Amino acid sequence: MNKKVLGKTGFEVSLLGLGGFHMLEISQDVVSKLMDIYLMSGGNYVETAAEYGDGESEKKISYALKGRRDQVILASKCHARDKKNARHFVERTLKNLNTDHLDILFLHHVTTEEDVDALLKKDSALDYLFQAKKDGIIRALGVSFHGLGNYALKLIKTVDLDVLMTGFNYLDIFNFPSTYQEVIPFARSKNMGIVGMKAFADGYLYRSTYDALNYALTQDLDVMVVGANSEDMLRKDIQIAENFKPLPKKSVENLYYRAPELGNYVCRQCGKCLPCPENIEIMKVFEYEGWYDRQMRDYQPHEAPDYALRERLAFWFGNQNEAKTAYSKLNKTFKDCTKCSICEERCPYDIPIIRKLKLVDYKLGEGEIF
Repeated sequence: MNKKVLGKTGFEVSLLGLGGFHMLEISQDVVSKLMDIYLMSGGNYVETAAEYGDGESEKKISYALKGRRDQVILASKCHARDKKNARHFVERTLKNLNTDHLDILFLHHVTTEEDVDALLKKDSALDYLFQAKKDGIIRALGVSFHGLGNYALKLIKTVDLDVLMTGFNYLDIFNFPSTYQEVIPFARSKNMGIVGMKAFADGYLYRSTYDALNYALTQDLDVMVVGANSEDMLRKDIQIAENFKPLPKKSVENLYYRAPELGNYVCRQCGKCLPCPENIEIMKVFEYEGWYDRQMRDYQPHEAPDYALRERLAFWFGNQNEAKTAYSKLNKTFKDCTKCSICEERCPYDIPIIRKLKLVDYKLGEGEIF
């Protein structure tokens, strides 16, 4: 398996990382078997979090890595924002993982203004973690986030961190475009390592394993962490990683056209619908819809399993308030639409833009019941 250097950490990491969340779903024996398969394939990046099963994932990984700790870059995450609790959870993590140091410790899911404020005030988790780094307990510090990247960006502009972790998939790139246009480029300008996750959009892209993982690996990242709860699933991911070649631009564009999960509803943020004669910022409207529900609630009939999955994942990131606030600040919305249909004629994905604008106005504004 190919390896890359994880930014300024200097760590050489395998293209595919093994995540610990789905280890909560399986027995210790299966976890150990998956770890054996992963390490034998040349993988060397293993990650978990204090919150995963309140330490259960960490304990399972520790058992599976017995005698092999030095073969991996070992990462965990801390969700505490204050100094006292950060110390508590890091010390517990070290005990659970049976190690005297972590290669990487992420500030877990920094996704609100309150998170950033808490981390930047006196006696915060950062005060402890920077000292722990000086003491060698932690070798590198990072931040992870889901959804909107505004808050993580504010943090890495204020303090010097080593690694950034976020999702990479062909659904959320259209829901949170600023992550890829602003946050990641800024992180790279600071020589931060980039760790990817959510290649399958929390399971939403389950029908498209090959396309989803190849697409994610093509993005600007150093290691893509995947979760697996079966031997078959992990072997399939490893095979894709071992045979990976970056997708050409034409292949990516083709994927945007044919991906069943995008269909003729999800806006690809291509801008070909513009300019609108009424100056409606169509791309912004649909971006804010992405913040709200990841463009999953399309008010069309779906089979029960698909509907249940959409309902489970639509509000996964909790950016509904930000979406409504941003939408309220737009100068023009559906109420200003004259239904001229010029935008629909231009859209290469046959999105019914007028209907979608009306639906977004119902979701985010005070539009009529749809």
